[in-house]
Amino acid sequence: MDKILRRVRMAERQVARRVKRNQEKTQAAARKKRLEEIARLRRSASLDLNSAIKARHEDLELGPIAPRRDVSQLTPSGAYWGSIAAERLNTPKLTDEQKSARAAWAGGVQYLCLAPGDRVVVLEGPDKGKIATIDKIDRDTMSVELGGADIGFVNAMLPDFLAKQGGKPVVQVKASIPISAIRLVHPITDPQTGVTRDTIIRELQPVGMVHDRPTRKVFWSRLVPGLNVRIPWPKVPPKKHEDYPADTLRLEVEERTFVPTLLRPPMPETVIDELRNRYSKFRTRHTPEYIAKIEAQEAEKKVRKQSVESMLLPVQEYNRKLRELRRQRGKPELTTEMLEKIGEIIVKNKLRRSGDQLTEAGAATTDAQMGRIQSAVAQLSIGAETPGASSGEEQPRAS
Repeated sequence: MDKILRRVRMAERQVARRVKRNQEKTQAAARKKRLEEIARLRRSASLDLNSAIKARHEDLELGPIAPRRDVSQLTPSGAYWGSIAAERLNTPKLTDEQKSARAAWAGGVQYLCLAPGDRVVVLEGPDKGKIATIDKIDRDTMSVELGGADIGFVNAMLPDFLAKQGGKPVVQVKASIPISAIRLVHPITDPQTGVTRDTIIRELQPVGMVHDRPTRKVFWSRLVPGLNVRIPWPKVPPKKHEDYPADTLRLEVEERTFVPTLLRPPMPETVIDELRNRYSKFRTRHTPEYIAKIEAQEAEKKVRKQSVESMLLPVQEYNRKLRELRRQRGKPELTTEMLEKIGEIIVKNKLRRSGDQLTEAGAATTDAQMGRIQSAVAQLSIGAETPGASSGEEQPRAS
């Protein structure tokens, strides 16, 4: 069974590595696609911005003779004047860091303190300063759609396959606004003056998390840090569920059609093999018959191995007997006489080493003295033959 379990663990590790490689490839491809889409949108926005700057300069320089721009003429980005391409309305997929940055003031991505029906004020864009209610919240892009007929609309150019024949190529589309560009507006009473007025709340904090196990939902309240004021959630009208002829009645849903019993299994045993492959390499639960079969095979292999080990050569048998005898005798013990003999040998070796070192030192001293004497004799003999040679000057020759 150990071999089977090792095989299962090896197969699981292989699958885990394969899944990890596939995930890395998928993430890399998605990241590349997202970056390409962002780059394309930035190029389109930069073209529109550059053309707008150029047009503004022309209007200032030319004055009355400036060209008309409210005509059916495409801009460098491929859209009509005052409109944007429809692809710029699709916000690319954001990373977790970008989502957290957008929803930082509203409690974060997990505990977002905004809901449809809240009144918010726009802080950026052409609708800056306008107040409207939230109609929809998109958690994938951390953006909202605001209600009202005069806020959040942009002129978008429809592609050719969507534009109707004879219709307008430019339509007004409801655009989404990032959560970072809005702030909550709620009436708060001033404790000093007692006056209640709309206040722009620039930060919200989730408090009082409650986990509802039956519904698996989390409920929390939103608090204004610093003021310790809890902002109530907007009232949501109850949903009205209409009954149709094809709906299943509640009486039929609550009727018990299966009563389990202990006398027979809830399903035939053959169904287990249909639900779980009995020959799968990931299987860890086996039947008692299969376990007994595997254990019998392992026992047979062990007996076969023992029988092979019992067939030994005469030399191997002799060596085995010697090992057994040595094992029976145990480790040898040193007697007092043996220890004394070992001590005498150690002392003799030490004395001999010290004598050798003294002899070598004396021989080295004698050699040094003899060398000095020979060098002195050589200098005297050289001085007697050529006086003045020690000074290093050449003596003049007689003519």
